[in-house]
Amino acid sequence: MSLYGRDANGNDAYIRGSGSGSTTDGFVTFHDTFSNDIKFATVAQAAATATSDLVSAVSAKKLRVLSLTVSADAACSVKFETGASAAIIAEDIYLPVNGTVTQASELGLFETALGDKLMISKTGSANITVSISYREV
Repeated sequence: MSLYGRDANGNDAYIRGSGSGSTTDGFVTFHDTFSNDIKFATVAQAAATATSDLVSAVSAKKLRVLSLTVSADAACSVKFETGASAAIIAEDIYLPVNGTVTQASELGLFETALGDKLMISKTGSANITVSISYREV
């Protein structure tokens, strides 16, 4: 879907939306930019689980993370890994009790190896929730 109209500030804007608006397939709006290739993923990881898949592998593509939010109910550390080899692509993010960390970069924070899945690994016994926006490149 593509619309031409005014943004919240009254400026001319092209708006492109894709997805269903759910937490796993949200709507993204860009001012004067067409981009419908941003995707979303969320995983809630129980205290007993150490490693979880966040995004499945896509053949011949890298998964570039543009933004992330990590929250925990107890102190822990979380790192992002690529593929079956569990190579670390983002070092430990330390969270305090009931802590939240948010990071974003329009150029990307980190990316997986070509054709690898994106995983999270946690130390500590916290329940965590991880939400990301990413692009296949």
